[in-house]
Amino acid sequence: MMMENVVQGTNALGDFFLLSLDKEIYSREAIMKTCYAFTDNYYIHVVKVANNTTGICFYSKNEDHNNQHIDAGIRQFLQSLTENQMRQIIYQETSVLHEEIVKKAFAPATALINNKSHNDTLNIITSAV
Repeated sequence: MMMENVVQGTNALGDFFLLSLDKEIYSREAIMKTCYAFTDNYYIHVVKVANNTTGICFYSKNEDHNNQHIDAGIRQFLQSLTENQMRQIIYQETSVLHEEIVKKAFAPATALINNKSHNDTLNIITSAV
């Protein structure tokens, strides 16, 4: 059973299914990352449908494409899209904390490099950075 935001069509590139996405819900980055993940099974073409709507055209790489195959692929795409959007939201909310953790984790190494040990005659500490 096809979803109402999916339209089937044909153009110069062949048969396709167009999935319309609201850009206020999904970011450009999440959409593009998800599209890339699906390029093994589908030829993907991203188009602007309206001011706040992006369209994803799915062209099957498999000659034996049927509505159930496309429907399952679109459902998987939407699940992956939601996951990518959530990852982006979490990253935006935690990026400052992440940077601080990394700084703290590498602070001892930075101190060693900045205070160059006199016992490091082979410059091993500085050459590793």
